[in-house]
This record gives sequence, structure tokens and C-alpha cells, in this order.
Amino acid sequence: MERIHINGMNFQTAEGKQVLFNGINVVCKDKEQGYFFPDLEESFRAFRKMGFNLIRFGIFWDGVEPEPGKYDMEYLDQVKDAVLLAEKYGLYVMIDMHQDLFARKFIDGAPDWATLDEGAYHPEGCTMWYEAYLQSDAIIKAADNFWANKEAEDGAGLLDHYEKMWEQIALHLDGCGNIIGWEPMNEPFMGGIARNAFGSATARIKEQFPQFDLANPVDITLEQQALFMGYVTEQLQEFDRTTLMDFYCRMERAVRKHSTKPLITGGNIYSSSNVRTGIRRLEQREEENTGIGDRGEGRQIYAPHGYDSVVDSDRYENFSKENVERLFADKRSSQKELRLPLIVGEWGAFPSRPFTNELIRHMNGILEKYLWSSTYWDYRPGLEKDENYAALCRAYPVETSGTLLSYHYDEERKCLEMTFTAAEGESKVYCPFRPESVTGSCQDGECQIDYRTDTIDGDSCFVFLKAGQAGNLTVRING
Repeated sequence: MERIHINGMNFQTAEGKQVLFNGINVVCKDKEQGYFFPDLEESFRAFRKMGFNLIRFGIFWDGVEPEPGKYDMEYLDQVKDAVLLAEKYGLYVMIDMHQDLFARKFIDGAPDWATLDEGAYHPEGCTMWYEAYLQSDAIIKAADNFWANKEAEDGAGLLDHYEKMWEQIALHLDGCGNIIGWEPMNEPFMGGIARNAFGSATARIKEQFPQFDLANPVDITLEQQALFMGYVTEQLQEFDRTTLMDFYCRMERAVRKHSTKPLITGGNIYSSSNVRTGIRRLEQREEENTGIGDRGEGRQIYAPHGYDSVVDSDRYENFSKENVERLFADKRSSQKELRLPLIVGEWGAFPSRPFTNELIRHMNGILEKYLWSSTYWDYRPGLEKDENYAALCRAYPVETSGTLLSYHYDEERKCLEMTFTAAEGESKVYCPFRPESVTGSCQDGECQIDYRTDTIDGDSCFVFLKAGQAGNLTVRING
């Protein structure tokens, strides 16, 4: 597969074609299954048919380093086999070191030896699983000890172990040409800082609104929500700017010993809500710390997550499209400030219901608006056969020869329209339908568009377009 490069806020092939990624998270959290879903080849074959060209593949600290300083090479070999299998089906890969509630002891992530919770209290049966981040003394203590680089049983610090583990991962996997980047940790949790931030924010807002109650989010007004999140953000951004960016710089130094692929930075656990990220460009943090930095072109991918507040609940009747639009408008603002290419690393988490496709189509519109790449959260075996997720299969420009300006897929009419500044060479479009006509127009009227198709499976195909002239063109592919 072609090596992907970064050019400003875009992804490009070696030939300079602009690339969009459309994909899905593949994260098996079950240790009993070895952290791998069964029949991955069948899944990857289905992904290709659905038009996916990227997976965010979850691996686990518990899987890589089950004992201090001892790496499970069989597990890493299986990861490599999965990555190479993905390449067979035209799938690029983001390697995601996944965690939820920090450790396998609580859900998944760190091995037991690295979970230094000091026997602190951990609640059982939280109404929402992520409430444990604030309610569990054990998770907070384990995270605090991680960021403090507390010594493990072998006398080496936890961060030191984590760094050496990433050296091993990069050494073992960098030869896989379809890996586009390394994500050091999924949704990093800042430990006690979070409880302090939410506690002090609650106290401040109750001075203005005594009835404010986080346990009843439906009763919280937009004004109250904005004020509360503003107070929380002040403290969490400081974690991002200092501790988290120092961590990202450290992990980049680890992978750079064996790889030149970019680091994938997403922000802390709460950045998937309306908390504005405080992450920076890697070279900016290096310069702050050492006075030495470089332009860092191609070193970093911004991969934020975004969910409405009803995620993982049974309250989808309260799903707010407006909130999702505001949330991703904020991610767009952060992207412009960072000047980095963006992949929405997680969105969705929708249950299989009659309303699911409507919510997917709404998010598809946001991805189109900002010309973003993304990976849907998340894959479960059988999803590819579930009609409630049919809208994940959508037409989009995979590679644009020139500069992509806009595109829109009308699923009902089976029509993809894209506008771009054409350059010499073919553009590649995925379509889940057989094209009946391809037309082009420019400022002077109609223009010649040559095209050919390459069947994937059934009606899904790639359409290769070649414009007869340069300049701004609009192409319509009709099914």
C-alpha cells in the first residue's frame, strides 16, 4: 500500500493525491479471546466491501507486557499478522494502545503489576461505567501513580516501563507499511486532578444555581452546562499542556528510535465531551521544555473523540444533534489552531435501533462539512450485516488528484457530488452502487470526465475519475 504523508492539515499519497480515511474501531477487550475478535479476515473483507480504508486497531498494555520488562512476543506477532491481514484488504491501520478505567483490573488497559492502586476503594455497579473515573479511589490512585512514574515491583518507574514498551512495539511493527501512526494511550485519565476539577466547578456553579445537580443532567440548562464545563476546562487544560504533552513527547522519542510514522494525539478522557483540549504541537512543547524544537512536519495527527452526553445510556430520546454539532465545531477550531491533519478517532457508539442510521447520517454530514477522516466506534461481530448500521457504508472521495473543496453523498438518490481543483492524474471514489452516469461541470459549463470502475463485491466499486481540464470542477456520480 502507498505510504501516507502529511501535508499541512491533509493526508496525501506520495503522488500528492489528497486522502480521506473512512473506517471503524476494531478493539476486542476480552482477554479470554487473546484481545482478538474471531474471523478477522471475514470482517476485513466486509470492511472493504463497505468502503472502509482504515481501522483503529486496539492493543493493550496487559497484552504486550504481562510481567515487568517481559514482552509477549507471541501477542505482538498476532498483532502484526492482523495488521498485515488488514493490508490485504486495503485497510490502513492506527495502532491504539487502549485503556478504559486505566487497567484490566477495572475494565481494560494496564496489567495488574502496573496498577498501583494501594488497595484503595473501588465501587461496584456504577450506573454508567465511566462514572468510576470520579467515584473510584483505586482508579484515581493508580492513575496518579502512573503519571508520577512510581516504581513497579522491579524498581523501574511505570512511565519508564511504558516508554520501553513503546520502543518494542515500534521495533516490531514499523515494517508494516499500512500503519499510519502510533496512538500512545486511548483517552488518558488524569487521576485526582479530575475529581478536584469537577468538585470545585460544582461548588462554584452552586453559588449561582443552588439547584444544580450533576446526577440529573436533563435538568441542567445550556447556560449552566457552559459555565460548568468552562470551570472544569480551566483545570483539565493545564494537565493537557504539561503532563500529557510531556508524556506524548516522551512516547514520540521512544517510537522514533525505530519509526518515522506520526504520533497520534487525541487529548484527555474528557475531551470527547465539551471540554476543549489543551494539547499542543509536539515541537512546541519541546521548545518550551528545552528551548530546542523543529517544525515537526509530519510528526503528529490530531485524533479527537466526540460523543453526546447520552452515550452508553438508555436515554437516546434525548440525543442532541445540536450539541454534537457544537462539540465538533470546537474540534474544528482546535484543529485550525494546531494546524494538524484530523481523524475523528471515535464517534457514535450507537445501539442497534431504528433511529441509528439517522444519527449516523447526521455525523456523516459533519464529516463532509469539515472534510474529515474518521473511525466509527465501534465494531462488533455481525455489525456488517445489521441494517441499522447501513449508513456507515457511504460514497466518498478516497483519493483526490488535486485539492478537494467539498463533497456530499445523497444516499436516497444514490448520488455523490464532489467539487475539487483538478490536477493531472486519476481521482478514486468509493461508491456502494453501480454508477449509471458521471457528469462534470465547471465555470464554463459542462466538461469532459473520463471514468472507469473497479468492482469490489456486488454493487460496491471504486470509480476512477480523470478530468479533461484543470481548474475547479464539480463531478456527479449517479447510480
